[in-house]
Amino acid sequence: MMRVKVERIGGGLHPSEVVVAVETRTGREELSVDGRSLQGSSQDSSLEIGWPVGQDEAYYLVELPNETFRGFWRVWVPKSDVTSAGGAARAVA
Repeated sequence: MMRVKVERIGGGLHPSEVVVAVETRTGREELSVDGRSLQGSSQDSSLEIGWPVGQDEAYYLVELPNETFRGFWRVWVPKSDVTSAGGAARAVA
């Protein structure tokens, strides 16, 4: 599995939820996730995602575990924000 870097920005509707922001090619996207799905500190958190489903020179196309507030499931994120337990990411293109 892969992880994408996120920033915790607040609480969700339920006590176990956290609102996070992920940087994308078109700007910042926000979504609500279960707090247990995050790893790291509030300044340096990451969210579990699947393997990237696409790539270009500097970005991976990833599918998020929940829909963003603007209705996206897949977003382009900087390659530098995606990691795996083994280090660098690999994409299926």
